Amino acid sequence: MNELSIDQIKSRILLMVLLTVIAVIFISALGIVSQEALTLGLCLVIAVLARFFFSHLNRLKAALSTVNDQQAQLAIKAAQIDATRDAILQIDQQGYLVHFNQALCRLTGYSREELTGARLHDIEPKDLVPQIEANIARLIELKEASFESAYLAKDGTRVPVEVQARVMESDGRPLLVSVARDITQRKRAELRERNRLSTLERIATGVCLEEMLTCIVRFVEQESPGALCSVLLADDSGTRLHHGAAPSLPEAYNKAVDGLLIGKGYGSCGTAAFLRRRVVVEDLEPHPYWKGFQPARDAGLRACWSEPVFSCDGKLHGTIAIYHRTPRLPAEEDIRLIESAAHLASLAVGRVRGDESRRALEEQLRHSQKIEAVGQLAAGVAHDFNNLLTPIIVYTEMLRRGLVEASPQLRMLDAVSLAAQKASELTQKLLLFGRKQVLNVALLDLNEVINSFRDLMRITVTASISLDLQLCPAAARLQADRGQLEQILLNLMVNAQDAINGSGTIRVETGHVILDQEFARQNAGARPGHYVMLAFSDDGCGMSEATLARIYEPFFTCKQVGRGTGLGLATVYGIVKQHEGCIVVKSRPGEGTRFEIYFPADPSALLPAAGPGSTACTGQQSGQGRTVLLVEDNVMIREMAGELLTSFGYRVLSAATPTQALELAGNGEAIELLATDVIMPQMSGPELYDRLLESHPELPVLYISGYTNSTVPGRGAFAEDAIFLAKPFTLEQFMEKVGQMVGSGVPARVFQA
Repeated sequence: MNELSIDQIKSRILLMVLLTVIAVIFISALGIVSQEALTLGLCLVIAVLARFFFSHLNRLKAALSTVNDQQAQLAIKAAQIDATRDAILQIDQQGYLVHFNQALCRLTGYSREELTGARLHDIEPKDLVPQIEANIARLIELKEASFESAYLAKDGTRVPVEVQARVMESDGRPLLVSVARDITQRKRAELRERNRLSTLERIATGVCLEEMLTCIVRFVEQESPGALCSVLLADDSGTRLHHGAAPSLPEAYNKAVDGLLIGKGYGSCGTAAFLRRRVVVEDLEPHPYWKGFQPARDAGLRACWSEPVFSCDGKLHGTIAIYHRTPRLPAEEDIRLIESAAHLASLAVGRVRGDESRRALEEQLRHSQKIEAVGQLAAGVAHDFNNLLTPIIVYTEMLRRGLVEASPQLRMLDAVSLAAQKASELTQKLLLFGRKQVLNVALLDLNEVINSFRDLMRITVTASISLDLQLCPAAARLQADRGQLEQILLNLMVNAQDAINGSGTIRVETGHVILDQEFARQNAGARPGHYVMLAFSDDGCGMSEATLARIYEPFFTCKQVGRGTGLGLATVYGIVKQHEGCIVVKSRPGEGTRFEIYFPADPSALLPAAGPGSTACTGQQSGQGRTVLLVEDNVMIREMAGELLTSFGYRVLSAATPTQALELAGNGEAIELLATDVIMPQMSGPELYDRLLESHPELPVLYISGYTNSTVPGRGAFAEDAIFLAKPFTLEQFMEKVGQMVGSGVPARVFQA
């Protein structure tokens, strides 16, 4: 258009100049006008032509400027269209691409040259091609439509798109303008949500834990193609991780990580569980956490991202890990995926652990109700039997008075009287089991009761069995019936003797114990508080799980016929319950048996107290102003242990949480001992100790836990040095451990928990 305008101007000027020259020559030849007039006319013509020329030139410049501006705007719009993330394309009625932007090239992977002249049929999946012509016809009819479709990329990938299409006319023919937006991420999110809901549904339906964890692992691997997923579960002690689910990993690798220690440097999972945060290892090969771990190399693993799994109250359930066979770091989407998987694993493990805990409590309750029902029945039978025995005993005594000493009938009546008396004693035991017997309660010292009953206990057992009394140094006062306490001692002594074949040892212990909410939760009928403990231990044959479930049932016995009535432990159970106490038994075949009985301590009972320089407990030393950092989230245990330490002359820094303990330790004060619970909110006891070692490198540590010592790792270089006190412990045991550790001045090495 610009060149045409210039040519037109040139043609007009040339034409006018030519006509002017011809006119001048013609006029000059005819001699019509003078030379001066001719010159003047010629100048006028030139002036007119110049004005005409400059006028058109200005108009031309303005037109060119307008065109350039329009071209610049078109170029900007074209660049914007090409830069947009949405594909914009024009197609004709036959599906041929008329115009398209660069986004279509990026979306499909084809170059502009490859798409030029192509049809929509060439870039859509085969299953959508048969519908293209019908869809075009329908769109022309409706003029505008929105729908979902898909393009087939050059590499074969199916790209889902959301299309906004409308009809426009160009040169009298209809064209379809479509704006296609890539919705791959949205589709993935929808799929992830469907998979997540499916997993949640499986969690809610009550399938086994392994199946739920496998479902979660499959969910991760579907969402992240090429990834391998694994779930490890923490054991009850919180010290090791065990195989949970990893169907895509080699069996040899799963066996190698089963039992992995929780600690810094024990792979990504062990470290993540210890640090309680995500651990990302981009390349396993040079990383110190994976140094020398050949199973990972054999499995071809190069990257590992591990996320700890926690319960709603912060307890460690385990870890979930995503592996790759090439070094790589997680993208934002990968982070969201592993966090979502950890949340699902937490729900799954929490549901199963909650179900197991509920079933255990229900079983305890059923067993308790069963014992209660049997007790009611036994008490009723004993009451009626006593009514039957009463006339037998009375009439026997009346008949006996009418006979002379030499009468042969007298011996018969004595035998009847003796049998009736034994039957009466049996009914008293049944009444006691049913808690129908009236107690003669008084304030007693359990240590004094045991010492006064010691001789009888000694003659009860054979000479090959040694009797070891470990009584607490201070008074163990409680409100109880002395006769019933002696009945417990006698029954447990006889049972312990019968469990020992040949030589052995029976140990009787007493002490002051603080029972916390966790103990009460695990033992139906128990309540938190201050108790006096009576423990009986033997190294006899032990009992199986089936036997343990029935030991308190009346007339149940494992002894030979004629060696027991089966009422010994039933009587003990009844006495303990009548005194509002609780009884716990621990036994395994071949490993002996331990009964622990907890009686509520009398409110006036004093704790084992001693002033500076006292040696009331064996191995116990005066605190002499030494500082103990006591970390315990249970308020009763924390307060009681703090008062006890103070009474022995220790200076106590008491903390309810690890964070508070770190604040107290950061004040620059010297600390001679850390006494800490193992499992706590925020961080574990070993993790707290690891933090404190940075500022107190020689600090010894005493670990306290509700788990037994058998659940603490017994192998490994560090385990032998770990000082551990299992709950429930007596306060005398606690002070003895503290005295030994502060007195030795040797730091205990940490075990990972």
